[in-house]
Amino acid sequence: QVLDVIVDGEELQNVRAVRVFPISRRADYVSFLDEKGKEVLLLARADKLDKASRRALAKALDRMYYVARILRVHNISETMGVTHWRVLTDKGYASFEVVDRQHIRKLPGGRFIIVDADGNRFEIADVSELDSRSQSLVFSET
Repeated sequence: QVLDVIVDGEELQNVRAVRVFPISRRADYVSFLDEKGKEVLLLARADKLDKASRRALAKALDRMYYVARILRVHNISETMGVTHWRVLTDKGYASFEVVDRQHIRKLPGGRFIIVDADGNRFEIADVSELDSRSQSLVFSET
């Protein structure tokens, strides 16, 4: 989702908001990129924006960083190096493909971020909280 931003009287049109540290420090910094992906503005404190601006920014970031939390892994199969996942998430059942194991990031505290072939993000908040079968399936892929 693109935004129009006004800073010190200057209007930046059709910029895209991205978190600078999307995994480790979600709310601290937001970068605004032009259509070529070049940073045109860095925002350090979104909480200082007016209410309407905070709401528009939050909506844009939510769309950019949609994440479904995996609650159970039903099955993982592989065909020609592509893994096919069937899972239950906090948003319902999902089926997705992971084309490269590098798209499965293991983070501290048993957390995993998985990016599917379409760029959608899935999160396992703490793998130890999954049932034992789900844990085994996840560990077989990492």
